[in-house]
Amino acid sequence: MHPSRFAVALLALTAAPALAGNGVTEDELKRPSDIEPQVAAGEVLPYSVAARHERKGILIGAYGGFDASKRAPIMTGTLDATFIENITLRAAAANMGMTDQLMPSFGVLVDITRESDSGIDFALGGDYDTYGWSRVPAVVTRAAIGSTIGLTRLQANAAFGLGVERGERYGDLRLSGLHPVAKALYAGIDSRARIDLERDDDEPAGELEWDVQAGPVASLAVGRFAVSATGGVSAWKANQRDSARVGAQASLGVGAAF
Repeated sequence: MHPSRFAVALLALTAAPALAGNGVTEDELKRPSDIEPQVAAGEVLPYSVAARHERKGILIGAYGGFDASKRAPIMTGTLDATFIENITLRAAAANMGMTDQLMPSFGVLVDITRESDSGIDFALGGDYDTYGWSRVPAVVTRAAIGSTIGLTRLQANAAFGLGVERGERYGDLRLSGLHPVAKALYAGIDSRARIDLERDDDEPAGELEWDVQAGPVASLAVGRFAVSATGGVSAWKANQRDSARVGAQASLGVGAAF
């Protein structure tokens, strides 16, 4: 499937149930939310990858917005499928760089330890990006760690991307914190920083030296659906540029659990 068709299908599958019929019913507002445990565990954040996966089934999410520093849209879609306990299959699509072209990735994440048993959530996994952050196809290894202090959920991710072309390499660090502020409403901060670890005279066109996105995020869980909003700052520097670019970024998200 063409990457753009893949992403459109993913976004449509996410949004369609929420838009069907007359919207959310009164019964859905009153009953406990199916997706709230996943929201609380940080599974619907815009950047960070969850270190714990709360339930078997499928979790679909999408974010759309605009990044003023790149003068480009923000378009991401993810599908997490957990059919075997502690093993989550992942598929995603996102636009890269300053374009609106969507590129898919596929991977797996394994929950190694649980906070309920060992005091900390820890997960390991990997992805194959058909067009990675370094502007070439890449294999990515990823570790996620999380802990709940009081009511606040804290998470950290570390990843290493190895390009399958030109020996490209990059590092990826993500940090987040999330706290319940009202019934089914969570707020906090999420961030991502990536840096090029391989520089020579033969760099892919458009490759960045580094980029950073960070800002507040809020998510509301209703039934099997979640609605999210995030904003903040985005900054980046291209390998061929002497100066960095900084601007605002904002996006809205929707998630669904099945």
